[in-house]
Amino acid sequence: MKALVFNGPRDIRFETYPDPSLKTENSVILNVERCSICGSDLHMYHGDNLGTASYSAGVKPFCVGHEFTGEIVEVGKHVHRFKVGDKVLASGGAPCGECSYCLSGHAQLCIGWTAFGLSTGLNGGQAEYVNVPMADLTLQPIPEGISAEQSILLTDAMCTAYFGLTRTGLLPGESVAVVGLGPIGLIGVELAFILGASEVFAIDPVANRRSHAAGLGATALDPAQALPMIMDKTKGAGVPRVFEASGAKAAVELAIKIAGRGSTASFIGLPQPDVQLPMLKVLFKDITIRAGVASVIDQWPHLIPLLQHGRLKAEGLFSHTMDLSEGAEAYRLFDAREDNVVKIMMNV
Repeated sequence: MKALVFNGPRDIRFETYPDPSLKTENSVILNVERCSICGSDLHMYHGDNLGTASYSAGVKPFCVGHEFTGEIVEVGKHVHRFKVGDKVLASGGAPCGECSYCLSGHAQLCIGWTAFGLSTGLNGGQAEYVNVPMADLTLQPIPEGISAEQSILLTDAMCTAYFGLTRTGLLPGESVAVVGLGPIGLIGVELAFILGASEVFAIDPVANRRSHAAGLGATALDPAQALPMIMDKTKGAGVPRVFEASGAKAAVELAIKIAGRGSTASFIGLPQPDVQLPMLKVLFKDITIRAGVASVIDQWPHLIPLLQHGRLKAEGLFSHTMDLSEGAEAYRLFDAREDNVVKIMMNV
């Protein structure tokens, strides 16, 4: 098959890769139809660390990507919810199915959970075909009334936005700051209004992303302006809820600066080792810190009805559409933030 293959930092190639086979009897093989690049993929692309894994050198080539949808073409005998021909979207990662958490129905806490497209252990879906383990849990039939773009967003970005935003404890009538306006942050802005926020401060250094947030009704701010303007508007109190959606060092630091006393700050961005919380400020401002990786499958029941009833739209996020064969250029463009890129859809 053809796939986008990681061959080292900034070296993603469209090349031939061995076809996947069913690794377990609870797996399916998916013929991928669409896929997308996530901001977290850039850590690997840069040769940085993801958890304990380093991508700087010596990594065996693997298929990348954890955001994908497609059609099932082969089914293991222990798969019960799906059949050949079903159109599905995949959670960005899969649980092991064997640890105590999985066996007790708490797969979101799985100690062996891993994302697609980080190693040969679970090859990714920026490919013509992909093996999906624990299919009954990991896959979701594409719901009626959901667009192709929304389906891709349900594989990770939309679920991470909902997870991160709701963990701020946002109550109707409160203000919230969203720091980082990639796709996750922009969806977070839209969700904040749906959940009753009185004002959303949307912060990002990229002008077109601020414009998108402003179009959703947010108060859009450049990071250099954010602290003084927020403190002026809140009479020095800061915001009670902060959603940090990038993991960048400057964004994490700003999130704590604008957080009010007794506030809650939620972090979902993947930080590099030099990113640290200023614990003295956290301590004296009595800030509750929430951080974690979203369990995608647990967010679907909340988000799918919002999409089907038109409450949540998540429109205008895919600024570019390309073919999988153009994947190397897609990664370069996404990394460089050229041509007002926000998110890239790739057709397989």
